[in-house]
Amino acid sequence: MASFSILGPLDVTVAGRPVTPRSSKQRAVLAVLLVNANRVTPLDRLLGALWRDDAPDTAVGQVQTLIWRLRGVLGEAIGTRPGGYQLSVAPGELDAEVFAGTAAEAAELARAGRLADAAARYGDALARWRGPVLADVRLPGDPHVTGFHAAVAELTEQRLAVERDRVDVEFALGRHAELIPALHRTVEVEPLREELRERLMLALHRSGRRAEALEVYRQGRQVMVAELGLEPGPALQHLHARILAGDPLLDGVDPAPAAGPAAVPAAQLPMAAADFVGRHDLAAALARHLTAGSAPDDGTPSGAPRPAAPRIVAVSGAAGSGKTTLAVQVGHLVRTHFPDGQLFVDLRGGADPLDPVTVLGRFLHALGEEPRAVPAELDERAALFRARTAGRRLLVVLDNAADGTRLRPLLPADPGCAVLVTARRRLTTLPGAHHVDLGVFTAEAAVDLLRHAIGAQRVEAEHADCLRVAARCGYLPLAIRIAGARLAARPHWPVGRLADQLADERARLDVLRTGDLAVRSSLATSYQELDPVERRLLRLLGVVDLPRVPGWAGAALLDLPLAEAEELMERLVEARLVDADRGGYRLHDLVRAYAGELRADDRPADEGPAALGRLLGGWLTLADEAYRRTSGGFRRGTGGAAARWSRWTAADLDALLADAVGWFETSRGMLTGAVRRAAAAGLHEPAWNLANTLGRFFELREHLDDWGATARAALDACATAGDDLGRAWLLRCLGELHLNVDRLDDALSCFDPALALFERLGERQGQALVLRAAGTAHRLRHDDAEAMAALSRAKAITVELGDRPGQAQVLFGLGAAHRVAGRPGPAEAAFRQALAIFRELDDRFGVAYTSTSLALVLGGRGADADAARLLRGALDLCRDLGYRRGAAICLGHLGDLHLRAGEHERAVAELTEAVTGSREVGDGIGELIALRRLGVALLALGRLPAARSALRSCLALCRRYGEDGERDRALRLLGDARARALTDAAAPSPDAAAPGQD
Repeated sequence: MASFSILGPLDVTVAGRPVTPRSSKQRAVLAVLLVNANRVTPLDRLLGALWRDDAPDTAVGQVQTLIWRLRGVLGEAIGTRPGGYQLSVAPGELDAEVFAGTAAEAAELARAGRLADAAARYGDALARWRGPVLADVRLPGDPHVTGFHAAVAELTEQRLAVERDRVDVEFALGRHAELIPALHRTVEVEPLREELRERLMLALHRSGRRAEALEVYRQGRQVMVAELGLEPGPALQHLHARILAGDPLLDGVDPAPAAGPAAVPAAQLPMAAADFVGRHDLAAALARHLTAGSAPDDGTPSGAPRPAAPRIVAVSGAAGSGKTTLAVQVGHLVRTHFPDGQLFVDLRGGADPLDPVTVLGRFLHALGEEPRAVPAELDERAALFRARTAGRRLLVVLDNAADGTRLRPLLPADPGCAVLVTARRRLTTLPGAHHVDLGVFTAEAAVDLLRHAIGAQRVEAEHADCLRVAARCGYLPLAIRIAGARLAARPHWPVGRLADQLADERARLDVLRTGDLAVRSSLATSYQELDPVERRLLRLLGVVDLPRVPGWAGAALLDLPLAEAEELMERLVEARLVDADRGGYRLHDLVRAYAGELRADDRPADEGPAALGRLLGGWLTLADEAYRRTSGGFRRGTGGAAARWSRWTAADLDALLADAVGWFETSRGMLTGAVRRAAAAGLHEPAWNLANTLGRFFELREHLDDWGATARAALDACATAGDDLGRAWLLRCLGELHLNVDRLDDALSCFDPALALFERLGERQGQALVLRAAGTAHRLRHDDAEAMAALSRAKAITVELGDRPGQAQVLFGLGAAHRVAGRPGPAEAAFRQALAIFRELDDRFGVAYTSTSLALVLGGRGADADAARLLRGALDLCRDLGYRRGAAICLGHLGDLHLRAGEHERAVAELTEAVTGSREVGDGIGELIALRRLGVALLALGRLPAARSALRSCLALCRRYGEDGERDRALRLLGDARARALTDAAAPSPDAAAPGQD
């Protein structure tokens, strides 16, 4: 039996006898065959390994002789294959394969919880290493030709990954101090490996050496900024912050970052109530339950088992009983026990609950997942959520849940997490939940809440009347809070006056009945204080039934000019019936429900639908104008013919839309709510008009979930109403969404029926837009014939219609199809025609993306100066438009041009910005390409540690996105870095310096 050792100096034995070749050429050939064991090694690779690009005429014969001599030692293990040779090794004969198998066994043991056994097996795996891979084999060949150094680099990466996993297991066993010397040595050798520096910091901190841990971070940051121009990653920054803060939980937290993108911990808990009263003991008890077993100092007996599943606490109670206030208070109490973040969502339990798909999209984004990597289906999102929360300590607060069934996909699986749920009904289907039924306040707690609102002096002076107010509010927290707010706003009122107002028959009945009725009585008191116009506005807010409305809502609902209506909403705020909220107004769900119940004799029967229509018309007017002010792009198509509300003045629009994209971001939640409300009310035309226009903004800012949710809600409304025109535009809209995230089959499954509908309706512009998008989908599927056919049809229609923007967009699509198919001449011509039209139209977005594509064509034929000029202009436009992804793409291409020109310092500057920009927008593909290019630039400058760091980060992203081509390039570059390092470390040996002699 043979034994081949490459994890260190080359060593070969056959039948227990050492047979390692001494000839440098034989060793070189054998080394190349071994790193490619059980696969065919091409003859060209062996020639390159021995002579680079300067092989003598006798080279093939020399290789044949070397193989013949090796066969004399190894027998028929080396076989001749078409185009090359193959060295076959049996299982257990090659130390690299044994290492990989042993490490896999260790990982399985760790997953099974057998940590001591896992640590031992990791040690066995690493014991196979006797030094750097093939440390005594020095090839003069070019690593880009041989692939040898790339294979060696991949083995080195595997070793570092196993060392990292072993450290994590040892940490879990409490062996922190013992690991410090080895980690110090590793970090000195690999100063830019953040995950290793992170583990050294944690080992030092857990060993009581906090100052040294902070110094390790400082040194690392200094190196990273100096070498890469990048700040440390979020995981390392977060650990540094926790050490600075003296987080006691660091002693029990695994150092390993969760699989997937590192992210700054989510901190979504709302602000805790300043007047939290009456439930401190309950809050503390719930906090203990959520954190039991989560940290060494949590009161759990020493040696007690950690929980096998996340702790779940479910708080149920009547509306207005203070469930959310309690949940937020508990969340803040346990916040430090969940250092990896706190997620919070209002599920809007009731008639319009949030879809779990939407909630998971928000959670994944908060956890650092880029929108394009989030799958569309619920099951896939839930699986990804569980993967991203694995190994993390997160608190998930699910407020206002409707039922337990819809909650299941939102539950993490890792026992380090915890879940806090509130609902009106008991959620008996939640597995393993600790249930708490929340009642009303005690009299003492109720008066305490009043004390916070109106002051201790007033409560003490009128204590009996305060008790009467509390009793007539049914001791319900929300009702008492409203009563307290009214009293605080009227300091001249005796408390008894409000108590007397609550003493009528309706109030007494409410006190005797449910908590909801008590809230109604308090709201009724506030309502009676309003003037008739204010009452009408509150009623209309109830009919509209949206949790948040814009500042101009009062004007639209009452059909008044903004100047006449702007004070009305503020009066409702003063009456404590509406809350001002980030540029809009928010209604508590109980106030909204109360307003919806109100009936007035003088209200026309159709007042509510007409008011909702005006509000939607206001949104449509603003969306149209914002779209008009946002330059160009691939349009979402027609704005539709639904009624607009047009009492706006030019000054109003300028004030609201000075920054159109910023307005959209601020209003996004209200806009999506408006589409859903319109769809639910059967107002299909406003729904699809608004959804169709908003798609452009959703695409620009990459709010992919909102894009899909609004389009689907409006599409359902159109299907119910039989509105085929709306269906066609929304199918096109959804197809564009699928196209945006490279789901090409899904895109075409929308485009095909959309095209059929447009053809049946005779809607030519819609046909052109769908054909243009379908052409793009076919191009990305590498179906040139279908792409050109669709785009040619689209071009003919745009010419027929005289549609200049459409012509420019189709020409861009044709240029892209020609470029991908290898037709640079037609591609350049099409891009130049498109660019001329976009400039004629002052479509800055179109100019930006067409300039970028034209630059690629020009660069491909050597016109680098013209390409750079176009890219610089496109970069300026993207920055002006706030199109961060486009800016990062331009920077990446500029960096590539500088590379080709040998301007490596300039390339590093551009590519560093490209990496940062891609990270900010979640463009993982763009980031990995920029990192690979950055690695090339740093290699050219001789900055080998920085180059290795960039290329290793690129490798990690390649594995996540399945980019095998980029992965191979990164590995070859890492191999090049290794070859350079070996060359720099020592002069070539005498026999390596003269490869032609043997």
